[in-house]
Amino acid sequence: MNILAFGAHPDDIEAQCAGTLAKCAARGDKVTMCVVTDGRGRPKGDPDQMAAIRHQEAQESADVIGAELVWLAIPDGKLQVCDEHLHKFVETIRRAQPDIILTHPQDDYHPDHRYTYQLTLDAAQMARVRNYASDLPPFRGRTPIAFYDGVLGMSFIPEEWVDITDFFDAKIEMMSKHVSQMMPDTYDPNFVMPPKDENMFYRMLGLQSGYRGMQCGVRYAEAFIYWKSANRVVPYRILP
Repeated sequence: MNILAFGAHPDDIEAQCAGTLAKCAARGDKVTMCVVTDGRGRPKGDPDQMAAIRHQEAQESADVIGAELVWLAIPDGKLQVCDEHLHKFVETIRRAQPDIILTHPQDDYHPDHRYTYQLTLDAAQMARVRNYASDLPPFRGRTPIAFYDGVLGMSFIPEEWVDITDFFDAKIEMMSKHVSQMMPDTYDPNFVMPPKDENMFYRMLGLQSGYRGMQCGVRYAEAFIYWKSANRVVPYRILP
Protein backbone atom coordinates (compact mmCIF):
# COMPACT_ATOMS: atom_id res chain seq x y z
CA MET A 1 0.00 0.00 0.00
CA ASN A 2 0.93 3.65 -0.38
CA ILE A 3 0.92 5.73 2.80
CA LEU A 4 1.05 9.54 2.59
CA ALA A 5 1.58 11.73 5.66
CA PHE A 6 1.35 15.52 5.61
CA GLY A 7 3.09 17.47 8.37
CA ALA A 8 3.13 21.25 8.62
CA HIS A 9 6.73 21.43 9.87
CA PRO A 10 9.79 19.21 9.96
CA ASP A 11 9.38 16.91 13.01
CA ASP A 12 5.55 17.13 13.18
CA ILE A 13 5.16 13.77 11.46
CA GLU A 14 7.81 12.19 13.66
CA ALA A 15 6.16 13.40 16.85
CA GLN A 16 2.68 12.15 16.01
CA CYS A 17 2.87 9.16 13.66
CA ALA A 18 6.46 8.06 13.01
CA GLY A 19 5.95 4.75 14.80
CA THR A 20 3.00 3.95 12.55
CA LEU A 21 4.96 4.92 9.44
CA ALA A 22 7.89 2.76 10.55
CA LYS A 23 5.50 -0.15 11.05
CA CYS A 24 3.98 0.43 7.59
CA ALA A 25 7.43 0.53 6.00
CA ALA A 26 8.36 -2.72 7.75
CA ARG A 27 5.37 -4.52 6.24
CA GLY A 28 6.43 -3.35 2.77
CA ASP A 29 4.33 -0.23 2.24
CA LYS A 30 5.64 2.76 0.29
CA VAL A 31 5.72 5.65 2.73
CA THR A 32 5.76 9.30 1.63
CA MET A 33 6.41 12.03 4.19
CA CYS A 34 5.34 15.46 2.92
CA VAL A 35 6.70 18.39 4.93
CA VAL A 36 4.67 21.45 4.02
CA THR A 37 6.72 24.38 5.34
CA ASP A 38 10.47 24.89 5.42
CA GLY A 39 10.75 25.15 9.21
CA ARG A 40 12.68 28.40 9.19
CA GLY A 41 10.82 29.64 12.26
CA ARG A 42 13.28 28.21 14.79
CA PRO A 43 15.91 28.11 16.18
CA LYS A 44 17.08 31.71 15.97
CA GLY A 45 19.53 32.24 13.11
CA ASP A 46 19.68 33.08 9.43
CA PRO A 47 16.26 31.97 8.10
CA ASP A 48 17.61 30.51 4.84
CA GLN A 49 20.28 28.59 6.74
CA MET A 50 17.68 27.27 9.16
CA ALA A 51 15.47 26.13 6.29
CA ALA A 52 18.40 24.28 4.68
CA ILE A 53 19.34 22.63 7.98
CA ARG A 54 15.78 21.55 8.66
CA HIS A 55 15.47 20.13 5.15
CA GLN A 56 18.56 18.02 5.73
CA GLU A 57 17.27 16.85 9.11
CA ALA A 58 13.93 15.87 7.57
CA GLN A 59 15.71 13.88 4.87
CA GLU A 60 17.81 12.04 7.43
CA SER A 61 14.67 11.22 9.39
CA ALA A 62 12.86 9.85 6.32
CA ASP A 63 15.94 7.78 5.48
CA VAL A 64 15.64 5.91 8.80
CA ILE A 65 12.62 4.01 7.45
CA GLY A 66 13.32 4.36 3.74
CA ALA A 67 10.49 6.84 3.22
CA GLU A 68 10.29 9.32 0.37
CA LEU A 69 10.51 12.94 1.51
CA VAL A 70 8.43 15.56 -0.30
CA TRP A 71 9.53 19.08 0.65
CA LEU A 72 6.99 21.73 -0.37
CA ALA A 73 9.21 24.58 0.96
CA ILE A 74 6.41 27.02 1.79
CA PRO A 75 7.93 29.52 4.25
CA ASP A 76 7.21 28.65 7.86
CA GLY A 77 4.28 30.75 9.08
CA LYS A 78 3.23 31.75 5.56
CA LEU A 79 0.99 28.79 4.77
CA GLN A 80 -2.46 29.84 3.55
CA VAL A 81 -5.59 28.15 2.31
CA CYS A 82 -5.20 29.48 -1.23
CA ASP A 83 -5.10 28.14 -4.78
CA GLU A 84 -1.30 28.25 -5.00
CA HIS A 85 -0.77 26.13 -1.90
CA LEU A 86 -3.73 23.87 -2.65
CA HIS A 87 -2.12 23.01 -5.99
CA LYS A 88 1.01 21.75 -4.22
CA PHE A 89 -1.11 19.43 -2.08
CA VAL A 90 -3.08 18.17 -5.09
CA GLU A 91 0.08 17.40 -7.02
CA THR A 92 1.52 15.55 -4.02
CA ILE A 93 -1.57 13.36 -3.72
CA ARG A 94 -1.65 12.63 -7.43
CA ARG A 95 2.01 11.58 -7.40
CA ALA A 96 1.77 9.48 -4.24
CA GLN A 97 -1.47 7.69 -5.17
CA PRO A 98 -2.13 7.00 -1.47
CA ASP A 99 -4.29 4.27 0.00
CA ILE A 100 -4.54 6.40 3.15
CA ILE A 101 -3.57 9.97 4.03
CA LEU A 102 -2.45 11.04 7.52
CA THR A 103 -2.53 14.66 8.65
CA HIS A 104 -3.06 17.05 11.57
CA PRO A 105 -6.33 17.15 13.52
CA GLN A 106 -8.68 20.09 13.08
CA ASP A 107 -8.12 21.74 16.45
CA ASP A 108 -4.32 21.62 16.70
CA TYR A 109 -2.61 24.62 18.25
CA HIS A 110 -0.55 26.06 15.37
CA PRO A 111 -2.10 27.87 12.38
CA ASP A 112 0.21 26.01 9.99
CA HIS A 113 -1.14 22.75 11.45
CA ARG A 114 -4.74 23.83 11.01
CA TYR A 115 -4.18 25.06 7.46
CA THR A 116 -2.44 21.79 6.62
CA TYR A 117 -5.51 19.98 7.89
CA GLN A 118 -7.83 22.05 5.69
CA LEU A 119 -5.62 21.91 2.61
CA THR A 120 -5.32 18.14 2.92
CA LEU A 121 -9.10 17.72 2.94
CA ASP A 122 -9.58 20.15 0.06
CA ALA A 123 -6.79 18.63 -2.02
CA ALA A 124 -8.01 15.07 -1.48
CA GLN A 125 -11.20 16.04 -3.27
CA MET A 126 -9.67 18.27 -5.94
CA ALA A 127 -7.15 15.57 -6.81
CA ARG A 128 -10.12 13.52 -8.04
CA VAL A 129 -11.51 16.27 -10.30
CA ARG A 130 -10.89 15.30 -13.91
CA ASN A 131 -10.58 18.83 -15.26
CA TYR A 132 -8.39 20.20 -12.47
CA ALA A 133 -5.44 21.88 -14.21
CA SER A 134 -2.48 19.55 -13.80
CA ASP A 135 -0.01 17.58 -15.87
CA LEU A 136 -0.76 14.58 -13.66
CA PRO A 137 -3.76 12.28 -14.14
CA PRO A 138 -6.68 12.49 -11.69
CA PHE A 139 -6.46 10.46 -8.53
CA ARG A 140 -9.29 7.93 -8.59
CA GLY A 141 -8.84 6.30 -5.19
CA ARG A 142 -11.41 6.05 -2.41
CA THR A 143 -8.89 7.20 0.15
CA PRO A 144 -9.55 7.46 3.90
CA ILE A 145 -8.00 10.39 5.74
CA ALA A 146 -6.84 9.75 9.29
CA PHE A 147 -6.01 12.57 11.66
CA TYR A 148 -3.12 11.76 13.94
CA ASP A 149 -2.92 12.83 17.56
CA GLY A 150 -2.71 16.49 18.49
CA VAL A 151 0.37 17.87 20.22
CA LEU A 152 0.30 16.56 23.81
CA GLY A 153 -2.94 14.78 22.97
CA MET A 154 -5.00 17.89 23.66
CA SER A 155 -8.71 17.78 22.72
CA PHE A 156 -8.26 14.44 20.95
CA ILE A 157 -10.50 11.42 21.51
CA PRO A 158 -9.04 8.49 19.53
CA GLU A 159 -11.04 6.05 17.44
CA GLU A 160 -8.19 3.79 16.37
CA TRP A 161 -4.86 2.85 17.91
CA VAL A 162 -1.70 1.41 16.36
CA ASP A 163 0.62 -0.64 18.55
CA ILE A 164 4.09 0.84 17.97
CA THR A 165 5.86 -0.93 20.82
CA ASP A 166 8.32 -2.63 18.45
CA PHE A 167 8.81 0.61 16.50
CA PHE A 168 9.12 3.14 19.29
CA ASP A 169 12.92 3.11 18.98
CA ALA A 170 12.55 3.96 15.28
CA LYS A 171 10.27 6.85 16.23
CA ILE A 172 12.89 8.15 18.66
CA GLU A 173 15.66 7.73 16.09
CA MET A 174 13.66 9.69 13.54
CA MET A 175 13.02 12.50 16.01
CA SER A 176 16.70 12.51 17.01
CA LYS A 177 17.61 13.70 13.51
CA HIS A 178 15.92 17.02 14.26
CA VAL A 179 18.81 18.26 16.37
CA SER A 180 18.09 21.94 15.68
CA GLN A 181 14.71 21.65 17.42
CA MET A 182 16.36 20.56 20.64
CA MET A 183 18.47 23.72 20.86
CA PRO A 184 17.17 26.10 23.52
CA ASP A 185 17.27 29.30 21.47
CA THR A 186 19.98 30.20 18.92
CA TYR A 187 21.42 27.78 16.39
CA ASP A 188 24.71 26.33 17.64
CA PRO A 189 26.70 23.97 15.37
CA ASN A 190 28.52 22.68 18.47
CA PHE A 191 25.33 21.83 20.33
CA VAL A 192 25.51 18.58 22.32
CA MET A 193 22.29 16.60 22.54
CA PRO A 194 21.12 16.24 26.16
CA PRO A 195 20.70 12.73 27.58
CA LYS A 196 17.38 11.09 26.80
CA ASP A 197 16.11 11.44 30.37
CA GLU A 198 16.75 15.21 30.19
CA ASN A 199 15.41 15.74 26.68
CA MET A 200 11.98 17.38 26.62
CA PHE A 201 11.09 15.97 23.19
CA TYR A 202 11.92 12.38 24.13
CA ARG A 203 10.00 12.74 27.38
CA MET A 204 6.99 14.10 25.48
CA LEU A 205 7.06 11.22 23.00
CA GLY A 206 7.41 8.63 25.74
CA LEU A 207 4.57 10.03 27.83
CA GLN A 208 2.13 10.51 24.97
CA SER A 209 2.88 7.19 23.27
CA GLY A 210 2.84 5.46 26.64
CA TYR A 211 -0.52 6.97 27.54
CA ARG A 212 -2.04 5.92 24.23
CA GLY A 213 -0.51 2.48 24.71
CA MET A 214 -2.06 2.18 28.15
CA GLN A 215 -5.46 2.91 26.61
CA CYS A 216 -5.23 -0.15 24.35
CA GLY A 217 -3.19 -2.50 26.54
CA VAL A 218 0.27 -2.20 24.97
CA ARG A 219 3.44 -0.36 25.96
CA TYR A 220 3.42 2.29 23.21
CA ALA A 221 0.76 3.30 20.70
CA GLU A 222 -0.24 6.11 18.36
CA ALA A 223 -3.84 7.24 18.01
CA PHE A 224 -6.02 8.38 15.12
CA ILE A 225 -9.51 9.53 14.18
CA TYR A 226 -11.04 9.40 10.70
CA TRP A 227 -12.68 11.91 8.41
CA LYS A 228 -16.28 10.77 8.10
CA SER A 229 -17.18 11.93 4.64
CA ALA A 230 -18.38 10.64 1.29
CA ASN A 231 -15.75 8.65 -0.61
CA ARG A 232 -13.57 8.43 2.52
CA VAL A 233 -15.00 5.45 4.39
CA VAL A 234 -13.86 1.89 3.76
CA PRO A 235 -15.11 -1.34 5.43
CA TYR A 236 -11.65 -2.58 6.38
CA ARG A 237 -8.62 -1.55 8.39
CA ILE A 238 -5.68 0.02 6.55
CA LEU A 239 -3.34 1.04 9.37
CA PRO A 240 -1.21 -1.82 10.72
